[in-house]
Amino acid sequence: MSQQKSPYMIFRVGGRMCAVSVSNVVEVSVSDSINPLPGAPDYVVGIKKFRNEIVPIIDTVKMLSIPKAQNNDVPNKYAVMFEINTANGKKKFGALIDKVLNVVELNNADIKKLELTDDSLAGASYVKGILMSNDGNFVYVLLPELFFSKQDIIKIAKIIPNKNSDMEYNI
Repeated sequence: MSQQKSPYMIFRVGGRMCAVSVSNVVEVSVSDSINPLPGAPDYVVGIKKFRNEIVPIIDTVKMLSIPKAQNNDVPNKYAVMFEINTANGKKKFGALIDKVLNVVELNNADIKKLELTDDSLAGASYVKGILMSNDGNFVYVLLPELFFSKQDIIKIAKIIPNKNSDMEYNI
């Protein structure tokens, strides 16, 4: 019996190693040119122009309640740009991370689901499961499509300027 393997991007954010399916990853870029977005949920640090669209950028450390990094990684140096399916169509957003570590093939059977009966683990609703790396560290497998609630998507859509509007002004 063969186990189904899928590619995952492994990255470090704060004091944790995390993974996401590469099927949602559009690009990894340097986290520059992020502008504040007043009125957005507190885990949204701002907006960034990405491929002629204005996308929200989230603070992954805050969203997942992860402790700040205790290593030599530069905090929030990169933004992973995601595309997810929502009830209102495909949406793009970015998530701040410290460092991309690798892209690996993972057996879905190796990802152990969290058996939580309550919300005792902050950020658990975004976690598909955990697995152990070869060096003994835990890797949290995340579900980017759950990073935004339906209410947050509606709220952010109302705040972010329409992509069809002419936002560039010569001043």
